[in-house]
Amino acid sequence: MAAPPVTTPTPEEGPALTTHLYALESESVRLESFDGSGGAIESMGDDLLVVTPKGRFALIFPDGTVEYLDGNVPMNAASLEQHEDYDNHFDPGLFRVADILLKELGKGRYELFATHHYFTGECIRFRLSSTTILQAEESVTVMPDWRTIFDVEPCLPLNWFEGLVAGGKMLTDGADHLLVIIGAHGIDSWWAQLTFGPAAHLGKLLRIAIETGETETLATGFRNSQGLARDAEGNLWATDHGPQGGDELNLLERGGNYGWPLVSYGVGYESKVPLTIEDEAVGRHDGFLRPAFAWVPSPGVSAIAVNDERWFPLWKDDLLVASLTAGSLFRVRRHGTDGQYAERIEIGWRIRDLTFMPDGRIALLRDSGWVYFLSRSLRYCNEAAQKHRNVYSVNCESIAASPAPDSPDRKKQYVQAGAHLFDLHCSTCHNLNAEQHGTGPHLVGVIGRRAGEVEGYRFSDAFDSLDIVWTQDSIAQFLTDHRPGTVRPGTSMSAPGIGEAEARAIANYISNRNYQEALVRNREPAVRADFDVYLIENTLIYVKEPCSPADTEAWFLLHLTPADVNDLPDYRKQYGFDNLDFNFDERAAIFDGKCWAEVPLPEYAISEIRTGQHVPVDGGYNHLWKGEIRLEP
Repeated sequence: MAAPPVTTPTPEEGPALTTHLYALESESVRLESFDGSGGAIESMGDDLLVVTPKGRFALIFPDGTVEYLDGNVPMNAASLEQHEDYDNHFDPGLFRVADILLKELGKGRYELFATHHYFTGECIRFRLSSTTILQAEESVTVMPDWRTIFDVEPCLPLNWFEGLVAGGKMLTDGADHLLVIIGAHGIDSWWAQLTFGPAAHLGKLLRIAIETGETETLATGFRNSQGLARDAEGNLWATDHGPQGGDELNLLERGGNYGWPLVSYGVGYESKVPLTIEDEAVGRHDGFLRPAFAWVPSPGVSAIAVNDERWFPLWKDDLLVASLTAGSLFRVRRHGTDGQYAERIEIGWRIRDLTFMPDGRIALLRDSGWVYFLSRSLRYCNEAAQKHRNVYSVNCESIAASPAPDSPDRKKQYVQAGAHLFDLHCSTCHNLNAEQHGTGPHLVGVIGRRAGEVEGYRFSDAFDSLDIVWTQDSIAQFLTDHRPGTVRPGTSMSAPGIGEAEARAIANYISNRNYQEALVRNREPAVRADFDVYLIENTLIYVKEPCSPADTEAWFLLHLTPADVNDLPDYRKQYGFDNLDFNFDERAAIFDGKCWAEVPLPEYAISEIRTGQHVPVDGGYNHLWKGEIRLEP
């Protein structure tokens, strides 16, 4: 089937989602209408690879552009449609692709794995197949030479086919093996011995050699595991559908048996009691490994992902679990291997799969052909939030979308929004704090510099040929003048996928940061401790080098007292010299994702600035001539 031309849908902005710790923004991209349920998504660099339930591929670029690719997962669907039982005893919506997985082989080359159903001519196999994907600058090609790695036993007749409970999620396990968790395919009563029989693979976690297809059974007792993930400590987590009630989040152990079809927290759909479970054992999960967390009633758990704490630090170590029936994400807070609670984040649609994108967005595949992207709302919106170091994100789109106003406070908010956007889209490659190159060149002193002219960094020929002198306006224009994959043809910089307002905010921040760098360069700091403090005119500038992500989340409190009572403002003099039993002047600054901050000082002079534990003024004498800085984590 020839792929249609690239489509350019406009991503639809969705509602803001309120969670316990973050506010989220959402947008959606429309694909073709899916026939049946299933399919999967996988990040491929900055792009998102999508496979439909029937094996068709599409690529979603960061700006929402969709390109359909030639090539399908091999399923032999045309032959299946000719079978005599196809119309009478068979639900074609259950015949589907369960999962895809990419393994990078080198620049622009990936091995693509798929778990899927395949019609042999007489029965239906659940199969693990692979091919190669080639990603060039102008095209992405799914190679047609698919290879069968492994076939699940047994082959299922059409009149007993339950593809809805196929499982099929995958993970890499070293360079040469995959982990694949196989669903029971509806075999849960008198036919249940096939699930546990040594010759059958249903209901098992398998370790499969990529080259030979040789298998090892690692764990058993699964009904329909549609989620499989590994955390930072190497623990394996899997979701599993119960029958009616009893969806599970399991911590997987080698040799473990998780009970299906002999025990469950759930009950049967018709008789209420699964035929293989004793009445007195229903709903207890006795005799087998119990889940780390379970849901009653069942939300229909599907995919699982380990939180990326670079983008969601307050969700550190949490697991995100998608659901079908409940149409929600569940954020499972865990301590080690113990599940503590599950926060429901309602999406409103059945979520088939989820993955984290490199830019911090959470991609969700919805049954019926939509992909949703969730991202943290911008912070730093108002003075109250900054003063209290509010960790709850709020929607700052109005700040990023409007020109910087004239008032100092609004300018500060605009720069802070740009700092967050820079951290989100640019900081992985570019350094603003030291003259050291990363993947991209450092941007210290970039304002006024010609494109391609910085010592110690080798630019592409296409970049060297750009006739640009960097100003705030040219940086903003450069960030918005792009197409999918590159900012300018021939350059290697990835498109940031941002709008004009966001580009202006980033350019404003870079320009402001360059100005501050110029102010402090070649000066001796007024204070040197674990940070530098520069006193320039009436402005205190904090600079942290080297700077870690934790430093950018800190704040400091400056405690000021006058050098002389005569320097007191008029409205303070009424209290008298001996009655300064209050904090005379406290000024706080939050670094808000930057490695520097500034505090305008009062008009009166400060005779000394030092670091140390902040002590409130008591009686007006102890710290009358001090300006103290307290650094808080």
